[in-house]
Amino acid sequence: MTQKKPLPEEIYKRRRVAALIIVLVLAVVLIWAAVAAFGGNSDKSADTAAPAPTPEQTSSSAAPETSEVSSESEASAEGASESKSAEREPSSSPAASSEAAKKTCDLADLQVRTSMLNYSVPEGELPKFFMTVTNPTAADCKIDLDKNLLRFEVYKMADNERVWSDTDCYASVQTGSQTFPAGKDIKFEAEWSRQASKPGECTDRPAAEPGAYFAHTVIGDNSSPPQDFTLR
Repeated sequence: MTQKKPLPEEIYKRRRVAALIIVLVLAVVLIWAAVAAFGGNSDKSADTAAPAPTPEQTSSSAAPETSEVSSESEASAEGASESKSAEREPSSSPAASSEAAKKTCDLADLQVRTSMLNYSVPEGELPKFFMTVTNPTAADCKIDLDKNLLRFEVYKMADNERVWSDTDCYASVQTGSQTFPAGKDIKFEAEWSRQASKPGECTDRPAAEPGAYFAHTVIGDNSSPPQDFTLR
């Protein structure tokens, strides 16, 4: 049997280098495969976790719910306010209904108001006053106007000095027994000559100066609120 001659040392070196390169390539391939495998799983996990909302998305999606709740709260508050208003309204209605149901009527029950055609009266024009008397009760009100004088009065605005009354020099526009029907208005009127007067002093009456005045209409001691006007 012929003995083989050993190969040159250079060939053995080349074989060892080739084997080492193959090992390195295999190691790189294995590492790449491992990275690819684990990396793919993490990407899938990331893809699976992607639909979870971020804090900003959560707050923005919750905002409409908050606004809806606040709207409902406002609606509830409005409803509560309306309920309170509805509860308050009946509190005033018993007084009105009790007044309307009042079976008797006295002078103090009558509501007296003053009005005018013109609240700024030009020079040369005579002021005309209107008295409106309302009976808010359920009974006719019979008043003796001889005892409870019906009259029109004018005062200076500056010092509340009484300037004129239609009954200073003339009889009242209405005397005797007067019935004010239940739930009805009755009106009276008087015209002022723009001359000052005092009871019993009916001659040489001075003319009223231009300026601010107020008028009352009165029955007995039941007087209307003051009505402002101006003489020009």
